[in-house]
Amino acid sequence: MSWWDDIVAGTRAELGSYTFTEDEIIRFAREYDPQPFHIDPEVAARSVFGGIIASGWHTVAIWMKLAVAHNAKQPNAEAAPMISPGFENLKWLKPVRPGMTLHYSTEVTGKRALASRPARGLVLTNNEAREADGTLVMSFTGKVFAPRRQTGG
Repeated sequence: MSWWDDIVAGTRAELGSYTFTEDEIIRFAREYDPQPFHIDPEVAARSVFGGIIASGWHTVAIWMKLAVAHNAKQPNAEAAPMISPGFENLKWLKPVRPGMTLHYSTEVTGKRALASRPARGLVLTNNEAREADGTLVMSFTGKVFAPRRQTGG
């Protein structure tokens, strides 16, 4: 993304792919989400999941990592930083297991000017992680305040 004025609803970006390994799943979970089915293979095998799975927050953190890298490559990225007021509708639809590769994307679904913040506009995005076969694994609606061009008036 760059300036709010240049953002077009329907624009889609493929952010990249990430393969989850057991070691990385355990490392992330020990640090940020230390539940037994994320960090202990024996306990995880006896759980409802039948084995180690990635923290949902891990799948979202990878989306953020890829989105930040993608946005840094956009024109005016440094001049037009994004600010997020949050997100909605976060869904973890399928457990992410070691060896799974997820493909991440974002699509602009709408935007609107803000009378309360004339220097910024709101951008809404649909964000997803899918398996290679297209199965949706994670999704959420993102919100970003994007800067508007100053026209000097």
